[in-house]
Amino acid sequence: MKRRYLVIPVLLLVYFVGMLASQAATTTVPGETTSTETTVTTGPPIDPAVPVTTVPQEAVQADWTYRYFIPTLLVLAAAVVVVTVVQYFLMVVRKRYRVVR
Repeated sequence: MKRRYLVIPVLLLVYFVGMLASQAATTTVPGETTSTETTVTTGPPIDPAVPVTTVPQEAVQADWTYRYFIPTLLVLAAAVVVVTVVQYFLMVVRKRYRVVR
């Protein structure tokens, strides 16, 4: 019974903290542009004072952890799950029903 009284305030606290976090994420700083603001220019395009050249970035190869270590861990985790299920079947389910003579 006491646990129920503890759960309700915790749920309300989580709700209000989430509400405050979403408000903080949607507030705008003065001078900051939002996606709804658009700038309309009329007339000829303006040439920049300093031309900016963009250097194409070379393709970044993933680290070895992403390429080898993480897939290996996923395969090992799947193997552990399969072995655990088989072991459970052999140890528990097989001994559950015995024919008595």
